[in-house]
Order: sequence, then structure tokens, then C-alpha cells
Amino acid sequence: MWDLFIKGGPVMFLLLGCSFIGLYVTILKVMFLSQNKLPNKSIKTIKQFLLSEGKAKTIQRLHQKQNLSSTIIGSSIKYSDLPLEEIEASLKSLTQKTVVKIDNGLNIISSIITVTPILGILGTVLGLMDIFNVISGGGIGQPELLSSGIAEALITTVSGLSVAIPFIFIYQWLTRENDLFLIDINLASSEIVRFCKSEGVQP
Repeated sequence: MWDLFIKGGPVMFLLLGCSFIGLYVTILKVMFLSQNKLPNKSIKTIKQFLLSEGKAKTIQRLHQKQNLSSTIIGSSIKYSDLPLEEIEASLKSLTQKTVVKIDNGLNIISSIITVTPILGILGTVLGLMDIFNVISGGGIGQPELLSSGIAEALITTVSGLSVAIPFIFIYQWLTRENDLFLIDINLASSEIVRFCKSEGVQP
């Protein structure tokens, strides 16, 4: 395996670096989503706190958790005293800020998907240049030299695609998880606002 990697030439180190960066970003994104996701029973618990402790203490409890979902729900409770139009505008602004936070890192994965096949092509070109240098130097009868250039050309192309293709699926999956996160938190925020207004929750 290492021999094949070395035969691929210096471009292989760039592809390896892209793989590690992409994997690192993916792990961070998965951890972020798991830590900030709204648990299924949270809304029921928040409603109970609102009725028993009021808005101020519930918001304080939510901010102590220090995750994105709790912060957004806490802000929704704070906005619930405003007129309906102002609530919608405030929640829309909050959603836009949330999108920026949860999309952070996806641009890196997208860049890796774009760059790695190009790096593979670059390795192919470098390998072909080696082949032409061998031929122009009269080495057409030296199969070892020719095979080295061909190996570099083919290995980098395959490696570039092998890095890009898995990250395409990872990118699509993370994008879907982000969308689901936004849908869940928006529904939860709207539900909490309606609850505060309908139940007349005390400040």
C-alpha cells in the first residue's frame, strides 16, 4: 500500500492532507449536531418549567445548558411577549444566524470535493510528463521507467476520485441533517411561542 502511495508522487500527500481535513471537519460537524440537537422530551419539560417557574427562570435554565437549541428556545420565550409580526421577524433573524452556525465547515468539505479530482488530474499530468521525458530521452525500451510514470498518472487519478466520492455522500448527509435540525428547532420555537401566549405564562 505504501509503495503505491509513493509511486503516486507528491500529489498523494496533498490528497492525504485533504482526506484528514475532511475527516476532521466531518467529526466536528457530527459532534456539533449531536450536542446541539433538541431531545424529544425537551419541549414538554420546558412547558412544565414555564408553568411552574415562569419565563425568566426558564430562560435562565436554558442558557445554563449552553447549546444552540436551548439558546434559540430561550430567545423564543423572550420574544413571546412581542406582537406577532415582531415575533416572526425576530425568529427569522435568529434562524438566519443559526444557519450560518450549523453550515460552518460544509464549505470546506465542498472545496475538498472540488479540489481532490483536480489534484488527481494534476498527478496524471505530472506522470505523463515523466513518461514523455523518458520517451524523449530514448528510454522507450526501458519498461521500468515507463511503468513508473504510468503508475503515478493512474494512481493519483484514482486516489483523487476515491477521496472525493465518499465526501460527496458525507456532504449530502450533513446538509440533510442541518435541514432537519432547522426544521425541528423552528417548529419547537413556534410551539413554545404559541404555548406562552395561549397559557398566559407569567414573566
